Amino acid sequence: MKLTLTLFLVVTVCHVILVEGCTFKCSLIEDILAMMFKSKASDNCSHPKPKEIPAFSASMTNAKVLGATEILKFDKVWTNNGDDYDPKTGIFKAPFKGVYQFSFTVMSSNGKNLLVYLWQNETRLVSVYPGIGFNEGTANMVLNLKKDDRVYVKCGGSGHGYIYTAKDYWYSMFSGYLIHATK
Repeated sequence: MKLTLTLFLVVTVCHVILVEGCTFKCSLIEDILAMMFKSKASDNCSHPKPKEIPAFSASMTNAKVLGATEILKFDKVWTNNGDDYDPKTGIFKAPFKGVYQFSFTVMSSNGKNLLVYLWQNETRLVSVYPGIGFNEGTANMVLNLKKDDRVYVKCGGSGHGYIYTAKDYWYSMFSGYLIHATK
């Protein structure tokens, strides 16, 4: 649309200069430039600027037995643009209303069960059950979030909470990012 408008304006200016003469040239160009700048200034886009786009990726550093409803804390932060993921709580808090993508991978330990869920606020969404014995499970979700919505990974109940990881291997991780903001 903007390219079409720009081409139209260029053709109009050339026509005025060639056909109408130069008397209106300065005034017309000034009007066109003013219109273009006004259009640019009135663009009420609420999308975040690239430096503000939230994105995070974090891994778990230690294997552990989880409480029945414990939120997993992925404490080795690789990326945390905007600081919207809190490694102390394991919770991502949406800074903008928009469409977000999340993924998490968890690994069970040999002879131990693991069942975890992705949560949005107080709503349980999807589960991962890698079962028993050094198995991994992964889930990916695209979610519509409101500002301040919380997303986290939580243990699925008693007897299902042994998560495995090994230092420098980072088997269990949690990531998310804003795809685009919405109004």
